[in-house]
Amino acid sequence: MLPTSSIKTVFGVVAALFFACSSMTSRAEVLDLTIQPQSNKVETSVQLTELIGFDLTITFENAVGLTAQNFTVNAQLIDLNDLTILNRLPDSLLTGIPSAFPVLISIEPDPAKGFSFSGAYEIELYTKSLHYTAGSPLRMFHSHNNGEFEDITTMTGSGSYRVRTNGGQFSDFIIVADLRDINTVISTKVNRLADYVDSVSHSLTAVASQTLSDAIASIEVALASGNYQQAQQATNALIQLMRADDGTLYPDVWRSAGDLENIRGRILSMANTLRYSLRIR
Repeated sequence: MLPTSSIKTVFGVVAALFFACSSMTSRAEVLDLTIQPQSNKVETSVQLTELIGFDLTITFENAVGLTAQNFTVNAQLIDLNDLTILNRLPDSLLTGIPSAFPVLISIEPDPAKGFSFSGAYEIELYTKSLHYTAGSPLRMFHSHNNGEFEDITTMTGSGSYRVRTNGGQFSDFIIVADLRDINTVISTKVNRLADYVDSVSHSLTAVASQTLSDAIASIEVALASGNYQQAQQATNALIQLMRADDGTLYPDVWRSAGDLENIRGRILSMANTLRYSLRIR
């Protein structure tokens, strides 16, 4: 862990790079999609300005009704000082929007159409507008229904910057420069996972609910004792538990009408991003 003085120094440098004032804003642009229904994949590329563009790929475990008529992806440039975005970030001092990539991506399946998917989707974003370096604070955050943005990153890498994530529901996605202490990030992700499991336990069988509670408890006990290797193993066990299920014990269908809770997909997303943070600690 960096000492406080070092954190302040790093933040000062990164803040100068990432949090410069900007009045840049634009209307949402509906992106042209290449849809491959046989492989449950959506691809799109866009150049919003001369310097800002990206490639996006979305892959589903299984999808129904995946067509350009009922599946929309929007992108827009946002103001770095937009309080409707900044007030939804977890820390006003340590998280912010990179000035080189002030982009909000919204994935909006038409609720009146018959699109649905099961399990967790995977999103990969590639952009030349950002550059990956070891220890980069850049992460992908997600917000549902204008709620708080949450880190759901599962992989970051070069070329120039590549980030991967997965999830069980849609809405808004942004790249965030996150300078929070990694232990704070891990704690936040564990608490979010535990709270979500508590909120859906009533819709599960007693056995399925207890199995989940035991899995979360194993992660929490390992972290409380400072055993991060054991915490990784317990998180891997939870991921394997979710992957082994086919929706029988843990409902795993998301529908554009918004009437189903994709429990397995949501837990997979939270566990995968927790594993990422544990690995880079």
